[in-house]
Amino acid sequence: MSDDGSSRNEFSGTAANVVQAHSIEGGVHFHAAVAALPVPRQLPADVPGFTDRVTHLRRLHDWLDTPDEQAPPAEVVAGPPGIGKTSLVTHWAHQVRDRFPDGDLFVDLRGYHVERTVSADEALSDVLRALDVPDERIPARLEARAALYRSLLHRRKMLVLLDNASSADQVRPLLPGTSTCRVLVTSRSHLGGLIARNGAHRMSLDVLPTEHAVELLAGIVGDGRVAAEPGAVARLVEYCGRLPLALRIAGERLAEDPRARIGELVEELAEVRERLDVLATPGDESTAVRAVFSWSYQALSPDAARAYRLLGLLTGPDVGLPAAAALLGTGQGRARRVLAELTGVHLLAEQERRYRFHDLLRLHAAECAEADEPPAERHAAVRRALLWYAHAVQAAVDAVIPFFSRIPVELAAAEAPVPAFEDRAAALAWCDAERANLVAAVDRAAELGEHELAWQLPVLMFGLLLVRRPHADWVDTHQVGVASARVRGEVAAEAWLLTSAAIAERELRHPERALEHLERALACWQEDGTRWGIAWALRDTGAIYEQMGRYDEAVAAFERALAMHLEDGDTWGEATALAGLARCHLGAGEPERALAEANRALEIRREHRDQRNVGNALNDVSRVYLGMGEYEPAAEHAEQAGVVLAEVDYWNGRALSHELLGDALAGLGRAEDAAAQWRVALELYGSLGDPRADEVRARLADG
Repeated sequence: MSDDGSSRNEFSGTAANVVQAHSIEGGVHFHAAVAALPVPRQLPADVPGFTDRVTHLRRLHDWLDTPDEQAPPAEVVAGPPGIGKTSLVTHWAHQVRDRFPDGDLFVDLRGYHVERTVSADEALSDVLRALDVPDERIPARLEARAALYRSLLHRRKMLVLLDNASSADQVRPLLPGTSTCRVLVTSRSHLGGLIARNGAHRMSLDVLPTEHAVELLAGIVGDGRVAAEPGAVARLVEYCGRLPLALRIAGERLAEDPRARIGELVEELAEVRERLDVLATPGDESTAVRAVFSWSYQALSPDAARAYRLLGLLTGPDVGLPAAAALLGTGQGRARRVLAELTGVHLLAEQERRYRFHDLLRLHAAECAEADEPPAERHAAVRRALLWYAHAVQAAVDAVIPFFSRIPVELAAAEAPVPAFEDRAAALAWCDAERANLVAAVDRAAELGEHELAWQLPVLMFGLLLVRRPHADWVDTHQVGVASARVRGEVAAEAWLLTSAAIAERELRHPERALEHLERALACWQEDGTRWGIAWALRDTGAIYEQMGRYDEAVAAFERALAMHLEDGDTWGEATALAGLARCHLGAGEPERALAEANRALEIRREHRDQRNVGNALNDVSRVYLGMGEYEPAAEHAEQAGVVLAEVDYWNGRALSHELLGDALAGLGRAEDAAAQWRVALELYGSLGDPRADEVRARLADG
C-alpha cells in the first residue's frame, strides 16, 4: 500500500486481515479472505411500470458486455432534474445484478440537496461499513479510506451505483480501481472532469417521446382511463413537458381517485402560474417538481442563479448567445461562461450556442425571478433583450428587403452589439432562427407596458413576414402592434400595421376582414398625410377586389394608386400597381392589355435590380401567358422565376413558380412533369400555411 505506517495501523481487524493477506501471502490467500466478506445487496426497489429508454438500456448492456480490461472506469448517466436517471440505472441494475456475485453498492450522494449533500468522505465511510469494516477500523483520512475501499474491492465482481453526484471530486474516491467492478453514476452535471481525467463515458437523457409518456401514464392509471380521454391525456403530457417525474406525480394523483376525470387535472394544470403547485405529491416535498428543481437552483453560483431566473422571463422557445448577453447586461464571453454552468447541470440545453429550457424549468426560473430579482431589475433586463431584438431585426430586414418604404422607427440605443449580416442569406437565416422569439418579444413588450417597442417590432418585422409569409404570426403580431400603437397615439404606426395585416388576411382568404383593415388604414394614412402609404393601401384594396372577382373596383383602386406613383416619380410603386392591373385585366378577359402591363412591371424591376420582385414579375408574365393558352412561354417564364427566387430564398414566390410551371406543363400534355412541380409547390405552400396548398392538392388528386 502507498500509505504511511500510521495509516496501516488503522487497518486492523477484518479489513487488516484482508490487506495483509494480499500484501504478505499473495493472491490465493487474498481471494480466500475476500470470500469471507459480506455480499451487500443495496439496490433500491425496481421502478414499477418502467417505460422506454430502450436505447439507453441497450447501451448499458453493451457496456457490461465489454471485456473488463477495455471497459471505461465508469458510465455517467446525465440529465436534468426529474428526467428519470435514477429510475433508469436502478431498473437496469436489477436486470443484471446476478452478474455481480460479490454484490452491489448504492450510494445517494445527494449532490444537489442543499442541506444534506454527502461528501466522498461520508460515502466511503458508509460503503466500508457495508463491507463489514467496524467504525473503529475506518481510517480517518479520505485517502486512507479510499485505499482500503480499493483493496477490499480488488478483483471482486461488484456493481457500484453512485446516484445524484454533483462533481467529479465527489465520485473519484469511490472508483474501485479494478476493472472487475462496474461503476454507474447519475448526475445533473456533465461531470466533464471525470470524463477527461478518468476516462469515464457519458450518456444523456432527454424527455420521453410522446407515445412513451402516454404509456408511462397508462401504467399508473390504467389503459382504460387513458383510452377514454385521449385529448385530455395529450394535453396532460404536454403540460408535464414529457418529464417522467411530472408524469408520475400526475399519474399518482389520478390513481388516488379512480373516479376523477383526467380532464379535471388538466384544467388545474392549464393555469400556468399554478402548474408547479399541482405537480407535487402531498406529504412528500422531496418528490415535488418545484423542490427537485430548487435544489439545483440553490447550488448555482450567484451569477448563474441570476442568469437562470432572468432567462425565465423570456417567453420565446430558445435564446441565442447574443440575445442572452443583452438580457444579462454582459459581454458575450462572460454570458457564455455563465450559460455553460447552467448547461453543465442540465438546467439549460444547448445546441450551436442556442439555449433552451424545459417548459417546467422555465416556469420555475420565472418563479425564482419573481421571488429573488427586484422588479426594476426584471423589467430592465427584459427591456434590454427586447431592444436588442428590435435593432437586430432592423439590420436583418434591411439586408433582406431594402426596396420598401417604411415609416420612421426611432429606437433607443442598444446596450449590446447588434449583429452585422454579410449578405441576404445570412440575414434570412437569422430571421428564420429567431422568428418565434420575435413573435414572443412582441407579446412580452405589450405585457410589460413597453408599447413603443410593441408596435416598433412588428413594423420592423415586415420584410421577414413578407418574404417568409408565416400568416398566423403575421396576424398575431400585428394585432398586438395595432393595440399598442393606439395606446401611444401613433397614427402612422397604426396605419402601417393595418395595411400590412390586410396582406396576411387576403392571403388567408379573409377578404372582408382585409377590407376592414384597409378602410381604417386609409383613414389613418390620410390623417397622417403620407402619400405613399395612401397609395399602398389603395393597391392592396385593389388586390383584394381582384381576389373577389370585383374587377371594376379593383382596376379603379389600382389606377388611383398608379396615378399617385407617376405623379411622385415612384417607379417601384408604379411597377407594383401595374402588376395588380395585369392580374385584373387578365381576370376581366383582357389578356393583351394584361401582358403589356406585366412586361412593363418586369422591365422596371430589372432596372431596379430587385431580384425578389424580378422573380415575382416573371411569375406574373407566366400567369398571363397561361391565361392566353400559350404554354411554352408560360413555362419558360415560370422556370426563370423559379431560378431567380431560389437564389434569393423566397419561399412564397418559389411555390408560385412551381405551381405555374406545373400548370404550363399540364397544358403541354406532360402530366408526370406537371405533377412533380405541383408536389414541390404543395410542400412549400404547406410549410407556409398558405391556403393555396388545397388548390394544388386538388390538381394532384384530379391528375
